Amino acid sequence: MDALVRPAGIAALVICAAFAVHNLNGAWIEPTYLGFAGYGDYADLAKLQGASRALPWLASGLGHLFSGFAMVVLALGAFARFRATRPATAGLLVSAGLVAAVGFLLLGFSHVIGRQSLFLLGDRNPAMRDPLYATATFVRILFNSLAQVGLGAFAMLLSACAWRDRALPRAFCGYGYLSGAAGLAMAFAYVPVYLYTVFLWSGWLGVLLLRRPASVPQRGDPRPRAV
Repeated sequence: MDALVRPAGIAALVICAAFAVHNLNGAWIEPTYLGFAGYGDYADLAKLQGASRALPWLASGLGHLFSGFAMVVLALGAFARFRATRPATAGLLVSAGLVAAVGFLLLGFSHVIGRQSLFLLGDRNPAMRDPLYATATFVRILFNSLAQVGLGAFAMLLSACAWRDRALPRAFCGYGYLSGAAGLAMAFAYVPVYLYTVFLWSGWLGVLLLRRPASVPQRGDPRPRAV
């Protein structure tokens, strides 16, 4: 596991950087420059078409793509850390992480590669432009929900394992439950609180992992050791 601690810490910081971009877009760039003054404007297909060609939205798409690959590293690192002490929960943990990875990758590909198809099809078939963008928006909402629900479950399971093994600070574990709940809420309604909670959660986790190298308890050794 020692070899995976630093990559997992870097992966968490990659996710933090991606969510910094998402928050910058949502809090400032979209309302200031892209015309999204309120929540209802995100249902305006004309504004969505304009925003889809803007570089900030491409940056968010790349952030989703990088988050997908980062989640694979983070999930495998967490599994390696807890498989000896919490084998059942570790299996659920890596599964949730990989679900989040798939959601992020699909979302990223739909933003980065999918936008090229949207431009081509929409420009060549003006009558189909609105249905195309409406469909793409709906599909992205589903991909985003998959990513956030998977990440929410991962955060909560990581907190459960780390709390029991005393592998991470209790304050971080408690916050992990909160951030995880915000992600799980996306299974029922669009509640974008996760944008802020994941930003802090991933940055905090990255710093903890990079500052505290891991050591895995061997079978038969009941002493928990810090990550």
